[in-house]
Amino acid sequence: MATPTREELPEVVRAVTEAHAELLDERLPGLLDGLHLHGSIGFEGEFHDGSDIDFVAVTSRRPTDEDVDVLRQVHAEIEKRWPAPEYDGFYVVEGDLAGRPDDVPEHPGVLHHWFDVGTHCDVKDITWRELRDHGITLRGKELRDIAIWSDDRALHDSTRQNLDTFWRSQLEAMEHHPREASLPQAAEWGALGAPRLVHLLVTGRPTSKSGAGRWAREAYPHHREIVEEGLRVREHPDGPSTYAAEPGRRRRDLIALMTEVVAEGVAITVPPAPGRPGDPAT
Repeated sequence: MATPTREELPEVVRAVTEAHAELLDERLPGLLDGLHLHGSIGFEGEFHDGSDIDFVAVTSRRPTDEDVDVLRQVHAEIEKRWPAPEYDGFYVVEGDLAGRPDDVPEHPGVLHHWFDVGTHCDVKDITWRELRDHGITLRGKELRDIAIWSDDRALHDSTRQNLDTFWRSQLEAMEHHPREASLPQAAEWGALGAPRLVHLLVTGRPTSKSGAGRWAREAYPHHREIVEEGLRVREHPDGPSTYAAEPGRRRRDLIALMTEVVAEGVAITVPPAPGRPGDPAT
C-alpha cells in the first residue's frame, strides 16, 4: 500500500500540522527541526473521519522547562481550534530515532488532548518501523535520510508482549464492562486493533486499521461479521449495522474474535523471514 505525498493529505491534516509548525516557529524559533506523521495516515486512502493524526516532532535540542510551558500552550491552542481530529505525538531529538525506543529519555508529548512530560505511549518499536516504512515528512530531513533504528526480532517480541499484556487485560475489562464492550466503537477498536498486531507478526509489515480489517476478513472468515462491523464503524459510521438490534451479540462476537486473535498472535514465536510476501489486500 502506497504512502501518500504531502499534497495528497486531507485538508484538515494539512491545516493542523501547518498551524503546529507555524506556532512553534513563532513562539520557539529554531526548536522545530522536523515534523513527521505515522500511523494509518501513512497508508494511502486510510485516513477517515474519526482518525487521529499521529506526529513525531524532531527538535534541535532537548526542550527546557520554559520550552515545555510554551509547548503546552501551543497544543492547548491547537485543541481549541481543532477539537477533532485528535492530534497525538511527541518531541524527540534526531539521535533518539537512531536508537532503541526504550532508551529515549523523558520527553514532552500529547495524547487525547493531554499534554505531559514522560514516556509517550507511541515511543515504541512499531512507531519507529512506521516512520521508516510509511512515514510522511512535513518539515526537515526526509525520513529516508534519517538513521532510524530497526530490529525485526525486537519488533516481533514487543508486539507479542503487547498482545499478551495490554490486549489480554482489555479482554478481561470487556467481560466486566458489558455495556461499553457492546458499543459500535468497541467493535472498531478491537476487531481492527488486535488483528493489526497479528498481521504484523504474520507478515512482518505494519498496516493501517482498515488494512488489518481487510486482512482479518480472510484470516478469520468465521468472524467475518464482527470484522465487517469494525470496518463499517471506521469507514461508514452512518451505514446500517447487522448488530443494530443485538448489541449483546456484537459484544460476544467481538470477545470471541479478540480471544482467538490474541491467542494466535502470542503463539507466533518466530518472526517471518525477511521479504516474505504479504496479502496484497493490506
